[in-house]
Amino acid sequence: MKYLILILLASSVACLFSDDFYRILAKENAKVNLITSPLSVEIVMSMMYMAARGETAEELRNTLNLPEDKRVLAHNYWKCFSNFKAREKSIILRLGNRIYINKNYSLIPEFNQLVKNSFKAFAQKISLDDPNKAASIINSWVNIATRGKLRDIVSPSDMSSDLSAIVVNVIYFRGQWKYQFRADQTHEADFYISSEKNITVEMMTMSQSLFSAYLNDLDAKVIELPYRNSNLSMRIFLPNTIDGLSAMEEKIIGFSRDLQKKDVNVKLPKFKIEFSAKLKAVLQQLGIREAFESSADFSGLVLDSSVEIDNVVQKAFLKVDENGTEASAATNVLVRIKKSVEFRNSMEFVADHPFAYTIHDQDKIYFQGHIVKPEW
Repeated sequence: MKYLILILLASSVACLFSDDFYRILAKENAKVNLITSPLSVEIVMSMMYMAARGETAEELRNTLNLPEDKRVLAHNYWKCFSNFKAREKSIILRLGNRIYINKNYSLIPEFNQLVKNSFKAFAQKISLDDPNKAASIINSWVNIATRGKLRDIVSPSDMSSDLSAIVVNVIYFRGQWKYQFRADQTHEADFYISSEKNITVEMMTMSQSLFSAYLNDLDAKVIELPYRNSNLSMRIFLPNTIDGLSAMEEKIIGFSRDLQKKDVNVKLPKFKIEFSAKLKAVLQQLGIREAFESSADFSGLVLDSSVEIDNVVQKAFLKVDENGTEASAATNVLVRIKKSVEFRNSMEFVADHPFAYTIHDQDKIYFQGHIVKPEW
């Protein structure tokens, strides 16, 4: 039995799978900064569904809530990837898929053509005779696709002769805030990791009319920071108490309430995250088990060979500063020069303790996570 590795790289349509996936990942990483891309997971596992048969396909279909007619799924992703070409100049949002095939094997032609047309996934044969060179080829593509933000996703030790294929998905996002934080207002401030411990962070400030809400039943509040010339935005959920993040995250899963515009005084720390995780155990908890067993049926993938998934790896990068967001660089420390004009009788949104966030448009969550200890 040969195996394959699925790699998902996020460098920033919500469904039950995304909600359940994030719930597990958030619990397992409650004490660390987290960024993940549920969409990236869905894309790469949907590609595997196109090659799956029997019980393997049934598990993937049920867990991911996919249509039984694979032609419908292929058309949906064709539309999804086609829409990415229409993004505006002020943001960069790119999706890329690549399948690296052991030179001793070949993709089934029908699968190769399908993922090329619908998922824009291009196949490339690589030799595993030289593990260092093979790893370098994959890492080089990832580095270019994420503009240098993600690298070394695989190591030579991953390049086993038993490997039949590596499936890689990349999401790269860079956006400018519609309402930018003034750099000369950024100042040092306390951030409370817990009620007993705090650290010093670079705190950005802004007063602006934003879509927002008091979520009294969730003991939290939320604001939405839009990106310039785009339908994407970053939604930030802030619990009312320092230690309220975990309880709040349980309640905001699948959040879909309408927000109203109101004046908000915002204080938000600058932060950068790089996060990686092996997702095999998470996916197994969600119901995808057969795919990781020797009995897995991916007979629609590789000619003259049976394969199973060895692991699913996601690596992500996120940077938030005064100018906007880069998901997938560094700025010097700025000192406050003058005080900004604040609104009276407005919402005070002071993110000086752990909070959660999403980067999304009307129907997709591209990135999701939480910040428990801002780092810059």
